[in-house]
Amino acid sequence: MSYAETQQIMADLKEIMALIDGVTIKTEKINSELPRTQESLASMRQLERLALRYLTITKKMGMPDDIQGQIQIISQLIVTVRMLQISYAALTSSTPLGILMGIGGFILSGLTLYDSMEGY
Repeated sequence: MSYAETQQIMADLKEIMALIDGVTIKTEKINSELPRTQESLASMRQLERLALRYLTITKKMGMPDDIQGQIQIISQLIVTVRMLQISYAALTSSTPLGILMGIGGFILSGLTLYDSMEGY
């Protein structure tokens, strides 16, 4: 092995180490932001539950039929958005079963949206 080959190997190793350091920094950044992301997801779930509960209360109050129809559409849209979130999580699971479930969930969500918007 010549001196030039050794220098080339050292240069390649330094470049690899720099790339690994960059990955480490990005991984640490993702890990530091993870609690905030989980907190945001929990807040979204609470907001979803709250909206569905208030829509159910409004529906039980005996509103006119056209308002009840709109409430039903809003409720269905909220549930469909949640279905899309679950389907995306299944799709990104990287397992064959998860991918199949995610694809099926997206298809079902699309059909649900089509059915709910059919009259409009």
